[in-house]
Amino acid sequence: MDYQAFREAPLPESCCLNFTSSNITHLDWGTLVGVQGLRELYLSHCSITNISNAQGVPPALEILHLSHNLLESLPGSFLENAPNLRVLYLDSNQLQELPRSFLKASSQVQEVYLGFNALTFLPASLLKPSLLQLQLSNNSWDCSCALLTNLEGWSSQAAEVICHTPEHYHGVGLQSIPRDELCHSHGLTALFICLPLLLILISITWCFCRQKKKTNYSLQSRSQSHRAMAERSNVPVSAEPHHYIPYELPAAPSKTEKKVLLGKPVVLQPFVDSLESSRDLYEEVEIQVGSPSSSQVPSHEGQLGTPEPRAEELGSEPEVDTVSVSEVLKDSADREKIYMSQSTSYYNLVPGIELEDSDNLEYETIDLH
Repeated sequence: MDYQAFREAPLPESCCLNFTSSNITHLDWGTLVGVQGLRELYLSHCSITNISNAQGVPPALEILHLSHNLLESLPGSFLENAPNLRVLYLDSNQLQELPRSFLKASSQVQEVYLGFNALTFLPASLLKPSLLQLQLSNNSWDCSCALLTNLEGWSSQAAEVICHTPEHYHGVGLQSIPRDELCHSHGLTALFICLPLLLILISITWCFCRQKKKTNYSLQSRSQSHRAMAERSNVPVSAEPHHYIPYELPAAPSKTEKKVLLGKPVVLQPFVDSLESSRDLYEEVEIQVGSPSSSQVPSHEGQLGTPEPRAEELGSEPEVDTVSVSEVLKDSADREKIYMSQSTSYYNLVPGIELEDSDNLEYETIDLH
């Protein structure tokens, strides 16, 4: 039957279809799946280059001829579910590989012809216990440990396998290669590929760890140095040496200090108390708060003969504020100590700056005699 005539008028039912030597080129497999009772199908010498709509298979198909065509590959699901298939001819094509699930459900297959193709590997799903004839000659087999493992127990079929690759096994029969040599060679190849990469990875890891160790050592040494300087200067050491403490400005001067800093006259009056010898020699300070004229020095004219005005003429005496000299000096000394302590703590956090013991000034007691 001519294939083109069949496509124009498909047969709903037939036991056998023979399209041998028809010029098909593109085979629509879906037009054949719908034929009921189809057991034998002949598609040899049809110049078929590809197969489309390969899902499914005629349920009763037992014999399929697809030899002497131009097939280079098969669809992934082609003949995956053909439970009644017994004989398959795929020889004399240009097949380079077979689907991984090829003949997966064909538990009754007895004859498979795959000779005179360009196959390099044989899927394990094809090797069934029911298989009686398997043609594998004249292919481009890649002799590997996996191929040898798949053909274990199929000595007659393995005898037809002639190695095409690797190059040093070209033309050598698969059965003549010792298993240890074939599998070991691939193991060494994988080792030689992975070993340089492993060495590079180890080198990078070692360099990274060494750099990290040097950085940690430098930070630790710097931290110990700052801690030692802080201990020598009696500055409390922070638990986190790299935590920066914000600088706080000194508090505003007290009312008494403002008066002193503004240049108002200060009169020191000694106070002697025989009953309280433990008190300061200079106990109180009088600050003249009067008018500017009261603090001026007498003019030259008054010294020449002009009588100085009496207290009654000047009116009441100016107000006088009294504060303790010890309180003023102590307040100033405390503020200076706080400032020096904060400065030392701040500069200890700056790398490269070392403070000597002389930087922390000692405060001496001032004798006012």
